[in-house]
Amino acid sequence: MKQILIKQFSIFIAATMLLSACNKTFLDNKPYNSAVLGDAIKNEADLSAALNGLYGSLRATDFYGRTYVVKGDLMSDDCFLSVANSGRYLAFNQYNMVYNDGYATAIWANAYTAIKNASFIINSGFPVSTDNASQMMSEAYAVRGMVLFDLCRNFAKPYTDNPDGLGVPIVTTFDQSSKPARSTIKQVYAQVLSDLNQAYTLAKFNQGATMVLAGSGANRTLNSSFISKYAIKCLLARVYQNMGDWANAKAAALDVYTNGGFSLTASTALVGYWKGTTPRTDKVETMFEVTSDANNSVADGTLANLFVPKTNGGSYGDILATQSFYDSYAASDVRKQLYNPSIRSGQLGTAIYITKYPIDYVNYDDVKICRYAEILLILAESYYNTGDPTNANLFLNMVAQKRDPSFAGYASTGTQILEDILNERKKEFAFEGYRFWDLFRLKRSFVKVQAQDGTSSVSQSITVTPSTLNIIFPISFDEMLVNPNMVQNPGY
Repeated sequence: MKQILIKQFSIFIAATMLLSACNKTFLDNKPYNSAVLGDAIKNEADLSAALNGLYGSLRATDFYGRTYVVKGDLMSDDCFLSVANSGRYLAFNQYNMVYNDGYATAIWANAYTAIKNASFIINSGFPVSTDNASQMMSEAYAVRGMVLFDLCRNFAKPYTDNPDGLGVPIVTTFDQSSKPARSTIKQVYAQVLSDLNQAYTLAKFNQGATMVLAGSGANRTLNSSFISKYAIKCLLARVYQNMGDWANAKAAALDVYTNGGFSLTASTALVGYWKGTTPRTDKVETMFEVTSDANNSVADGTLANLFVPKTNGGSYGDILATQSFYDSYAASDVRKQLYNPSIRSGQLGTAIYITKYPIDYVNYDDVKICRYAEILLILAESYYNTGDPTNANLFLNMVAQKRDPSFAGYASTGTQILEDILNERKKEFAFEGYRFWDLFRLKRSFVKVQAQDGTSSVSQSITVTPSTLNIIFPISFDEMLVNPNMVQNPGY
């Protein structure tokens, strides 16, 4: 099986994935090539190096580095591809993906590579006899659970649609002769929850803690580039949210709210927060992010270079926010400053550039995976769905009024509370890859804007429904060629 199987039973920390030289302090500069599993991880320093390679595999452009985020917005209702573009993501904008779509194939390959690398660490036999070892093994479980969850979301229907429908293969050990079939969505989510709960059980440290590694004496500070204890609970809350399990979503998010010690960025500091590229240890806003820098990056394959044109220091400026989305922010909402209405040659109407991500040629993008705002908004939605409108509005307003201190706050009742929550999620997580997944998990139909005219009004669009073909990716073309047990998604 081309993307899942391996040629030898070894830890694959190849040079392209290993963060072998870096100017960020959490990275281990030791060269670390493929080795026999039993010899590869002998001490805590080796385990840390293996994890660095695992984290490095997440930053690929067609993975968490860019394409996941792009899909989460470009295939929703808040943006469109400029007429003047570099030829990237055309099928996302037009909803015309075909069976051999290159982005789908690349994501499949990158996801199973990360799952493989995580499983090598988990199955290494390294004794979890110290807090350091327990913490690092926790991170391997957390990455595997997170990646499997996102893989299933991209290649299968929502859990709330039919848990017994086809998900993706669950591969936790590797055999080059194996040709695994697709597990059910329910089985995949059970594995995800098992991994994440095991990760939380093993986790010993919150963000900001410093570990001294046996075997080298080196320090390993748990900044936001690592999955620390309460980031795991954020991932768990997200999974339960996607399952519609509101009691468990609320419990996971409350654990973070009560015990995690995280806080929101002040409204006056929000623009600077998004410009920053230094991993955090202060538990302000960022719980976990995929980190890049000059030595270990995807060069111009970043979100900033895709969103921002050359005239503003970027590269392409391909994806533009809709006028209606930009107008949804009040003038006093600091988040409105993360966009730049301008003129784009060849593009009709106002080009609303997305300037949320920094143009920094030393560190490039750090892609946020878990932010504290998500915890508060999951709590709002959980309280709404468990019949507590007072607390739903309370947690909703914690975010809304932090971003716009002049806002009087939401005070809705009934189903309008959910609409307010979704609207706030849309504004808060714009161009972080959330909007499509909110519509997806709730099985909502929506109008996908594809172009605008000279007045910035919608000139081309389609209506997307839960049964629209491209709502999920085709199974990897390469996978279909080599695995007779693999079943393609309907319509491809």
